[in-house]
Amino acid sequence: MKDLIRCTVSRDDFQRWLDLGTAPITFRQGEKAITTLLKLEKNPSADYLYRTAAAQENSISWNNPVQFCGVWDHKNRTLYLTEDTLGLFTTAKYPFVSAGSSMTDEISDRVNSRVESIIADDQNNLAVREVTGWRALKDLDYYRNYGAKEEAIRRLFSGEEPDGHFHSQYRLDSLPETVFLAYLEDPEGFIEKTAEQHIEQHQESFLMDFLERDALLTEYQLLMQDTENPLHRMKAITEAVKSSGAKTVSVTVHKSGEELTFRTTAGSLTGHRNYYNTNQIAASDRREFERLFGRHADYKAEEITRITYGRNTIYEAPPVQSEAMAEEESEPTLTMGGMS
Repeated sequence: MKDLIRCTVSRDDFQRWLDLGTAPITFRQGEKAITTLLKLEKNPSADYLYRTAAAQENSISWNNPVQFCGVWDHKNRTLYLTEDTLGLFTTAKYPFVSAGSSMTDEISDRVNSRVESIIADDQNNLAVREVTGWRALKDLDYYRNYGAKEEAIRRLFSGEEPDGHFHSQYRLDSLPETVFLAYLEDPEGFIEKTAEQHIEQHQESFLMDFLERDALLTEYQLLMQDTENPLHRMKAITEAVKSSGAKTVSVTVHKSGEELTFRTTAGSLTGHRNYYNTNQIAASDRREFERLFGRHADYKAEEITRITYGRNTIYEAPPVQSEAMAEEESEPTLTMGGMS
């Protein structure tokens, strides 16, 4: 079973049949019979529901197969329908039910919540103290050296701060009958047992999560504290260009003691890049860029002093950056003829 959807019954006639009905019930749209529903007892607290298409004469036929379509939980007076059946009961002029939560989602969320409660954001609540698997150790080493930095940068640009909490990743991709019936019988006991089993089976992977989380928090905090890092300027440029709605902008760069203003596509200035691609510069401006800085030259965020869109300045380099460039320009340099 892929999934069941918890439903709320909207019509009294349907509710009475679920509570008391013993004979099949036929659902109609106007005069036309759409489907016939019947229920069979699974156990004292639950009935299984089956449906079959109604024949032309508004009755059942031995040519129509019977298909499982849901569960009626007597004890909790709750209806669960299969995803492919739901539309038959929700699209009528006066719907028979309203759809609620997916049971794979509900059970998964409750198990994760319980796992997180038991772990309580403390790796000391795990039974293991170190990562031992060679593959896990290799992955952890890579993440600490490279992955954490990459994720910190991604989060800087997305504005998604690390929350610093442990998160369980338990997931039901389908809904086995035994799992659903066990959950119906004793929801709290089922969640507790499943959470404990999940923790027992994933001790080392949970420890990996803690260690990687710590590495990410360290890298993210270092990046946020390093306000002179060009990545912050790159993010400011990205936000300025995106918020302007421009497709083409004018960029002024200060590079190698020269200043140049050129037109380029707005998209070429967004996101995290080691450098900006000159291929997007307008052809005539690109020739001047290559004449000043070399055919294979590029430009970087820290070399951009201004970006304009139309008559509006949408980005201007921070004062510290501008002052540094002015000092660089005024510093004496040694040449073959002496001091200049």
